[in-house]
Amino acid sequence: MSYQVIFTQGTAVVTVPAGEKIAVQAFSPASVFQLVGFPNFPDSQDLLTVVENTTYVSPAFTNATTVTIQASASGAYYAVGTAPTISNNGNWQPQGAPADIADGASMAATAANVLTSIITATPTASRNIQLPTGAALDLATEFAVDESFDFSVITLAAFALTLTVNTGVTIVGSAATGAGAGAAARFRLRKTAASTFVVYRIM
Repeated sequence: MSYQVIFTQGTAVVTVPAGEKIAVQAFSPASVFQLVGFPNFPDSQDLLTVVENTTYVSPAFTNATTVTIQASASGAYYAVGTAPTISNNGNWQPQGAPADIADGASMAATAANVLTSIITATPTASRNIQLPTGAALDLATEFAVDESFDFSVITLAAFALTLTVNTGVTIVGSAATGAGAGAAARFRLRKTAASTFVVYRIM
């Protein structure tokens, strides 16, 4: 995942485009401010949060917004996008709630679903889950070419779940879980070009 590093006691001033969010990860306290202004008054900084040993993800900003991050002893990491995430080289990363996809004849995973890193479903028959388009993944992640992200698919019933391709996304290797409750498959999503991704079965 493409993310930026703020070194010890450093400061970063970041422009977040309209409709996008900022994710900030830090081990020791890092202060996150939003630049605000009112007519006939100087601009000021509004404290959004203090991040410590966790990851903060802002709501989407209605307008383009300037965010200042002040790191402390451990530095900090940040990413910007419609669904920004930070994976610190696999050493430590947040894990929110998995994306559970409702059973049905037509099942699809959004970019946000994939970026939770765990997709689950309780199928009543063997089902396909269509991956998001490469363009949707590009918009949500701001990957650089040859960056990757790992995610898992878990079936919660005695039927297999099979990932299927979409525009700009191909799959290498078996795309299906086993056909038993709790069977899982692990995948690596790699950007190869603009709006173009390959999903590799790795486990």
